[in-house]
Amino acid sequence: MKISVYSLSASDKKVSEVIELAKKYRCDGIEWWCRENAHIDLKDLKKSATEVAKMMEGSGIVCAGLAPYFKFNEPKDYMAKIFEAANILKTRNVRCHSYHFDGGISFDELMQRQRRWLEEVVLPEAEKFDVRLNIEQHHINICCTPNACRQLVDGLSERYVGIIFDPGNSAVEGFTRPEYSISVFGKYLAHVHVKNCRQITETEGAVSGRKYKMEFGSISEGDLDWIAIIKALKNAKFEGFLSLEALDKRPSEKKFEEDIVFLKEAVKQLG
Repeated sequence: MKISVYSLSASDKKVSEVIELAKKYRCDGIEWWCRENAHIDLKDLKKSATEVAKMMEGSGIVCAGLAPYFKFNEPKDYMAKIFEAANILKTRNVRCHSYHFDGGISFDELMQRQRRWLEEVVLPEAEKFDVRLNIEQHHINICCTPNACRQLVDGLSERYVGIIFDPGNSAVEGFTRPEYSISVFGKYLAHVHVKNCRQITETEGAVSGRKYKMEFGSISEGDLDWIAIIKALKNAKFEGFLSLEALDKRPSEKKFEEDIVFLKEAVKQLG
């Protein structure tokens, strides 16, 4: 397993500063945040990706992935631009959410819509650019559980479509044991987002049906046992990236100092 950081974890830092922090804490890769005015600027995507790729040259750090945002109605020419940026950054991994679910439109309808988009729009372009679109397990989306993630991609080529395992998101909604989740993802398991959270007594912001909300924080202190999760990944022979997605309010370097160091030590301990 390799260690990376999702650059949204250091959203207050410039690209050069994120790279320097990644070097300082000996990360293997950086997963780049991609939207308007983000580290990879969607407003001038090709130029921004080229500039970031040039800045990474000689750093010893690879691009672990590109993390844009989609509405799932983007046409082929739009997807081609995203995949071209991934090629420029020398990564095959592009992050994708699934439809937000609030009960207004049925799960079946949203699943069918996104599946059609994957089959008719995404896959033809992914094959041209030889990249992989990875569906993130995410709370409040249709793919909030391992089974829903697998249902969306099942039968598609795992070379071009994968799944991002996010136990922290799972803890917010639909938690399942890592061994079960990993088994359900099967050959589609492409990437892992690392965060931790714990239940607090605040009620505002809790997901529907839960009384209290979850709060993100240090990965060594929340409800999730990351040693056990990494062990389960190791047993499943996962060789991809563990990508730190620390969305709490700690200073950016503190996240590296605490969480990246913890991850590297955990992987080392587990051989």
